[in-house]
Amino acid sequence: MNLRLYYQGPFYTRIDRGLIVAYMVTGAVVTASDFGAFTLCFSVLNLGLLWSTVIAYMVGLVVSYVLNRYWVYRKGAENQSQAKGMWRYIIFLAFNLALTYVMLWVMENVFAITPYIGKFIVNFFMFFWIYIGNAFWVFAGEKEGPIKL
Repeated sequence: MNLRLYYQGPFYTRIDRGLIVAYMVTGAVVTASDFGAFTLCFSVLNLGLLWSTVIAYMVGLVVSYVLNRYWVYRKGAENQSQAKGMWRYIIFLAFNLALTYVMLWVMENVFAITPYIGKFIVNFFMFFWIYIGNAFWVFAGEKEGPIKL
């Protein structure tokens, strides 16, 4: 068996730098829209932590989906149906919304960290987690082989 057929070189040589930059720009835009909506809902409208988190997440979700599908991951997204990408995105981000709320609640009620600081801590974690989920599942396109996910 010839292993050279499968070896593609060091990982860092296979990184698409343009994709990383586009993801970082998208992340900054989504973070700004999410944080702005959260601040408006939590401070100005006094909606409380749960509703402020949900509304801000929905604003970020729309901005993120549009930028990720049509700019960042357009190559993988072109190979799958719009409906499949949308459902994968909704499932993935519904899980992330619950995770975000739990993390914010714990930071506020256990560690006495204000939700404004907590949002930055959560966003730092989510930056990496969502990249992995989007790249390898949500916008990955159709898979080859007997099992298609």
